[in-house]
Amino acid sequence: MKFNKWILILVLGAIALVIISLPKNNAVSISKTQEDSLAVLKHRKEKDISMKEQEDSPIKNKETFKGLTYFPFSSAWQIDFELEKNNKVDKIALPMSDGTQEDILYIGDIKAQINGQVVRLKLYQHDNGDFFLPFKDKTAPTETYGGGRYLDIPLINLNGKILKADFNLAYFPFCAYNPEYACPVPPASNQLNFRIPAGEKN
Repeated sequence: MKFNKWILILVLGAIALVIISLPKNNAVSISKTQEDSLAVLKHRKEKDISMKEQEDSPIKNKETFKGLTYFPFSSAWQIDFELEKNNKVDKIALPMSDGTQEDILYIGDIKAQINGQVVRLKLYQHDNGDFFLPFKDKTAPTETYGGGRYLDIPLINLNGKILKADFNLAYFPFCAYNPEYACPVPPASNQLNFRIPAGEKN
């Protein structure tokens, strides 16, 4: 049988097409949204364990505690804010729920367009460098805690002047579960006139 080089070329070409079409790393790829959603679910599961087992948990009856309640994950509430830092960062006295005050670093304001309106919020900073955003929206008090909610934003979420805030991670302060705790009160500028159906809920 006489060898036909064109048949060989066609066979090699077909093999190359099959290799190119195979998924890289032979793994099922997932979208960024799915990845973020899984990360949020993991965070919530770990928090439930912490609330049930940690000694400093505000939950009084840990034996009957079955976990916290949340809004479904939504990538729509992963917001890119523009950070406007203060020229000089100073500690300010933040009012607490028991009438006292607590010193905290006021880093500046963050700004974004949400629900068709420009929103400007005061941003604070923990001692470890991560950011702290206390806020209150129209889900309070019927769907969420009446005193507002908090959001901790890792420093690594800051890229230049853009700060990504994921409201799917919004949580209640400890005083929502136990009046023996005192919690920071969101400033008037951080009280929003629309709902943020993301994060922890009643």
